[in-house]
Amino acid sequence: MRLPVHHCSMEMFSPLRRRLLPLAFLLCFSFADLLAQTPDTAILRGRATDTSQRAIAGVEISVENNLTGFKRKVTTDTDGSFEMGGLSIAGAYSVNATKSEFDPVHLTVTPEGGTTANLDFQMGVAGVHSTVVVTGALGEIRTDEDQIGNFLDTQQITQTPLPNRRITYLPLLNAANRPAINQGDVFMNQDLFTTNGQGRRQTWFELDGSNGIDMWGRQTVFSNVPIDAVQEMTVISNAFNAQYGFGGGSVVNIVSKSGTDQLHGKVLGMWRPAAPEAALSGFTTGNASSGNDITSDILKQGAGTLSGHLPRSVYYAGSIEYSAQDRASPVTSPIDRGSFVGKYRGYLGFLRLDHQINTANSVFLRANSDVFSDSNPNGIVGGNTLPTVARTFHRRTYSVELGETAVLSPTFLNNLRAQFQLASPITEFDPAIFGTQYVVPISSGGTFTSGTSQSALLMNRQYEVSDTASKTIRRNQIAFGGSVIVARNGGNSKEFGGPIYQGSFTYKVCTLSTAACESSSYLDNIANVASYTQSYGNASYSVDDTVWSLFLQNDLQLTRALTLNLGIRYEDQTFTDARKNVAPRAGFTYDLSGRGKTVFRGGFGIYYSQVVDNSQANYSLTGPTGVFNYSASAGQIGFPSTVASAPLPALPPSAPVPVRTLYIRPGRSSQYNPFFATSALYNYPNKLLNPYSEQWSLGLEQSVADDWILSVDYIGTRTVKIVRPLDLDAPASFIRTAQGMTRSPQAANCTRPLWQLYYTQHQTACNPLAATNPQPPYSLIQSDVNDGNAYYEALDVNMNHRFHQRSSLLISYVYSHTIDNVDPDLPSQNPNDPLRPGEAERGNALFDQRNRLVVSGYVVAPLRIYAGGVLTLAGGLPYNIVTGTTNSGDTGGTTDRPVINGSIVGRNTGRGTPIYDFSPYLERRFQITERVGINLRAEAFNALNHANFVGFSGTYGNGPIAGQGFGQPLAGVTNQLPAREMQFSADVRF
Repeated sequence: MRLPVHHCSMEMFSPLRRRLLPLAFLLCFSFADLLAQTPDTAILRGRATDTSQRAIAGVEISVENNLTGFKRKVTTDTDGSFEMGGLSIAGAYSVNATKSEFDPVHLTVTPEGGTTANLDFQMGVAGVHSTVVVTGALGEIRTDEDQIGNFLDTQQITQTPLPNRRITYLPLLNAANRPAINQGDVFMNQDLFTTNGQGRRQTWFELDGSNGIDMWGRQTVFSNVPIDAVQEMTVISNAFNAQYGFGGGSVVNIVSKSGTDQLHGKVLGMWRPAAPEAALSGFTTGNASSGNDITSDILKQGAGTLSGHLPRSVYYAGSIEYSAQDRASPVTSPIDRGSFVGKYRGYLGFLRLDHQINTANSVFLRANSDVFSDSNPNGIVGGNTLPTVARTFHRRTYSVELGETAVLSPTFLNNLRAQFQLASPITEFDPAIFGTQYVVPISSGGTFTSGTSQSALLMNRQYEVSDTASKTIRRNQIAFGGSVIVARNGGNSKEFGGPIYQGSFTYKVCTLSTAACESSSYLDNIANVASYTQSYGNASYSVDDTVWSLFLQNDLQLTRALTLNLGIRYEDQTFTDARKNVAPRAGFTYDLSGRGKTVFRGGFGIYYSQVVDNSQANYSLTGPTGVFNYSASAGQIGFPSTVASAPLPALPPSAPVPVRTLYIRPGRSSQYNPFFATSALYNYPNKLLNPYSEQWSLGLEQSVADDWILSVDYIGTRTVKIVRPLDLDAPASFIRTAQGMTRSPQAANCTRPLWQLYYTQHQTACNPLAATNPQPPYSLIQSDVNDGNAYYEALDVNMNHRFHQRSSLLISYVYSHTIDNVDPDLPSQNPNDPLRPGEAERGNALFDQRNRLVVSGYVVAPLRIYAGGVLTLAGGLPYNIVTGTTNSGDTGGTTDRPVINGSIVGRNTGRGTPIYDFSPYLERRFQITERVGINLRAEAFNALNHANFVGFSGTYGNGPIAGQGFGQPLAGVTNQLPAREMQFSADVRF
């Protein structure tokens, strides 16, 4: 069904809000006379010729899915060509090509999601054998696209040992992806990774043709799915077409399983005990410094799946998974020694319904949920931190997608997708003891701390409509489409909780017994209190953000050997000020042999990155009208008269407001000018822009033997306009020529532009030795500045072997180098000097892992024994060398590096130790009956127990020689990949 263009007048959309206009345009044009394909369907196309290469018209091409029994037929046209689009990728297809007087052709083809499989039949007359050349199907070289990456089918996915059976570890099988364990939140219990010199937030997740990203924080997939619900995964590392956007890193395309004609199910139990696991290095139970120094990690998991069909051609597939993980963190405080067990509890739910209305129309409904909690996120409790300040993290996400595929003709297909995603919450931190905090130093050792009001509750809602259309016109396979994602997110506070609204008392050193120091009689006596701190201001914020895009892609087959991939994409994010995000894409593939055995390929494209919505938390909470802390000692204004009178209802009017640090949004001079003159700041940006990458590649893919494919590709990336925090009211540069040189914060403040303006207006001088009243209200004023850049070059080598279902091998190696002046998507990226953020900061990226080799696979041995695993060999990661002191006096605005051999050392010049990991598995299958089997499986992660550190102490110190501990590995799960662990599982399948 097509909607005439003249029905789409602007008047019909006049009631809509401006941010929904892109959706209106998309609905107008989504059913235009073009064809569509999404990453969860596939196309079969080809040509039939005789032995003299003359086209054969009227050949009947029939296909039948071996799992669902779905059938379709087409007939070749006068050019001998045919096409079938919108095919489900569940299972393989039996393909038959028949015409009277010609020898029939029979073969089996397994398509990949989002790809086109080409079948070129050469049909002989009766009695003369016919042949067929297949390209683009599972296990074959693609001759129509210049994409670089790896495809993982169900067998490879299930035969890969994965911690916690989390599918987000699968992209690491491609060596172009590096783990980012020290760059994000480990309590997400997902793998975070970087690609092509990009940040950890730059991966685009696609699930069944709709986006799987979280626009609020974008650390991982919005709602994860159980591994048993995944049909296939494609990890694309470079040169993807114009259909994909808002991600300069990789694309992870996930296609879920659908039901089949037969009833199938599985019940699984998994256990990761503490007994065989090895201890993390670098600490003991007596010197653990934080809750990330884990001494025990126990996991129990149960899962179940069921799939089949219902009446009226309805197919169903469902899966559920529950995990209970206990991680013990030593508490070394003499007040309460022992172990605090952080409890992670989570479940994944998945349901999919498919209905084949007729041979031309099908619909599906997918619903999945990802719910978990962690009672010790990021190791809040541990070391000297007591359980009385524990906070529990909650995250509950839900996704519902409705998809429709319409085959309007053999060369005309349309895929429409609508999705709702809810995160309620996306982030929630609940204190174990909510209320006023009491901090008591005890003379006999340790500090007793009880209570906190640092909580957070943040939500996210996303609505999406997308339509992808394509049409084959002779040698042109044209695709056109667009999508609109409308997000509303925000809430109260930020991650880990910010404001101390209930107040915090810090007591004088208590010389009594521990019990007396913790007693209510001691805590309730205001005479024992040394100081009081309370937060004031507004900590709530909300963001309305719309991301919309349009794209046009044409895969032009100039000759039977040469295909050009030409595309253009426009993207818009209303949260930013960028309105010219035009992204051209161009590539080519050349089939040197003409039979899909050797392909030369290359591509160039521009890729924009989203600015995450939770950036608004900085602008709102740390802006002029946001939150600030006020501290007072006994006898000062703002000090409570009694302990019970906390929290104070408001800041006393006569209390001196402390000098504050701000974080402001670019392009809002009119908003901030009533508070300070933005014109006096150093290069206050008038816009917040989306970073973008220019990527190029050139490579060769070769079938070196039956079932063996080798690919060698050069990849380059230049990324500009990376968002970085920068002090715009920076003090004058503090030139250091020797170690030990420092400048006081007050002396630095006196050289700030706004301070100089303030004292000029007040006709007085700033005292560099001591603060005097009155004084300017703000010191550090940071903003997000688009002046970061990165350069990445790599040689990617991949060898892929598939031998039906008996074995699989993937060898992936990357040699690369990444240089940047700020690491994208990382906190605390302050320069050595805010006035010199360019060439002086240019150095190795924090994730610059020069060499990385990943070998993965499995083999089926006699007696139904499966053996395989993953071997990873990689170089060490860089780390920054710092003094550990704010030498410049610009507190919060600089990361000061030491002076070595007369000059300030370069950024990220430290280099860690190599990473080695061998994770094997062994599985034995027992066939009980024809339809019932039992599988027993054992997996070992880091079986050789190599200490794989990703975090190192870069604190050189402020003296002439490096301090103790410099260059040594840091301890804990945020600085070290897991030590040896073993998982055992058993499942019953039918």
